Amino acid sequence: MNVNTFLMMGKTGSGKGVQAALLSKETGFKIFSSGEKFREMRSKDNWLAKRIKEDYDKGLLMPHWFASFIFEEALLDLSDGEGLIFEGTGRKIPEAELFNEVALWLRREYRVFDIKVSDEEVISRSLKRGRDDGLDADVDKIKIRLSEYKKFTEPAIAYFKNLGKVIEINGEQSIESVHNDIIKAIKI
Repeated sequence: MNVNTFLMMGKTGSGKGVQAALLSKETGFKIFSSGEKFREMRSKDNWLAKRIKEDYDKGLLMPHWFASFIFEEALLDLSDGEGLIFEGTGRKIPEAELFNEVALWLRREYRVFDIKVSDEEVISRSLKRGRDDGLDADVDKIKIRLSEYKKFTEPAIAYFKNLGKVIEINGEQSIESVHNDIIKAIKI
């Protein structure tokens, strides 16, 4: 498979970040995490950080135009053959459509890994993970994030699926098994 761009998608706690790191180690591709970028911006002491914090701390997704600006910058900074793994990109329909348009224009072949896990698994993993931003310690905030996923990200994944770009992965197995399934899929 001659693909130089991957999107890791799935519910919060599905293992997107872990799998992106493993795939990066395997391929040498860089990782771009929208969530990391927003957390970094959120931690600054300025008006934008305060605005990001308002929505982020509630478990809401950032506006599609903001997320799109962030991923476009990452794509446009790449050289022609350089690979990139996106973690947390394309989570709303307008963002997914724009991602496809930009990738097509740049002639970057991409695939979307949809890492499937149940809501119960998400809650269990999130509570164990306990990130320092506080979102994982509060079941109500986890449920808000799951609601955001169902409302926005499921339709975005369906959009990518209609384009033939999605590879579904069972995320409720060992980290190694998930990784092996991803590697098998890209070697097809």
